[in-house]
Amino acid sequence: MFKPVLKTGTLIALSSILALGSLGCGNNDTDTANLTDATPASPVTSPTPAASPTPTPKPKASPSPEPTASTNSDAYPHAIDIATGAITIAKSAVSRDDWNLVASQWQRAIDLLKSVPASDANYANAQQRLPQYQRFMAEAKTKAAPPPEKPKEGDTEPDYFSVPIKGRQSRIPVIEVTFNGKQKFEMLFDTGASSTLVTRSIAASLQLQPVEIKTVAIADGSIVALPVAIADSIEINGRFKSKVKVAVAPPAMPIGLLGQDFYVGYDVTIKENIIEFRRR
Repeated sequence: MFKPVLKTGTLIALSSILALGSLGCGNNDTDTANLTDATPASPVTSPTPAASPTPTPKPKASPSPEPTASTNSDAYPHAIDIATGAITIAKSAVSRDDWNLVASQWQRAIDLLKSVPASDANYANAQQRLPQYQRFMAEAKTKAAPPPEKPKEGDTEPDYFSVPIKGRQSRIPVIEVTFNGKQKFEMLFDTGASSTLVTRSIAASLQLQPVEIKTVAIADGSIVALPVAIADSIEINGRFKSKVKVAVAPPAMPIGLLGQDFYVGYDVTIKENIIEFRRR
């Protein structure tokens, strides 16, 4: 069990502990008896009405040819509409499936731009937008790529990984972090923290043993000594780091803190519901 090595007092700010570092006819009756007895001397011929002229059929009109992609004047505005949709989806994308959808939208827009003929007034605009859309599609594909397999030894450094924001404490994002390949804990994410800090309960669950004592300065200027242990691994969505030194917080701290030592070498973007990491 860890014993606090702190001076008396309450920590002023959690994140300051390690501040170092996507629509009708009628029928006429005939007298049949009269017709049977009567024998006419000569046949009576009724005048034959003149035959009506037979109308000449009009020739059928040939159907208009179906428009093809090369003659489609709507290709360019259609591409713009689809690209706008891709941008909207991307703003709220969180999962790799979300980014797969974004990438497929960019591919549709690219195919439409390529179908704009040289005779079209928007041909030059289509050619100008092509490389931009191709770049956006490549980025979406990177984010949709499956995470690398866990290594037996060492770390993984994917080009991109992300983590959903589960909530916030004092405007600081709260995320879920996996320790030792199986145990998950909620932790604060503060870019001002240089090192990772775990609570006493996390340390006990992971059965961490202190290997050294680390002296840090807190917000009130005082110096505290914290025990340091080594976690077998820390993982988030494909980013895997092994043998990570973690400081063990005082008993008054109810939640851990993920530090820069886990994501060093990555640029960080904090959005409304997700934190994204891109390798530099």
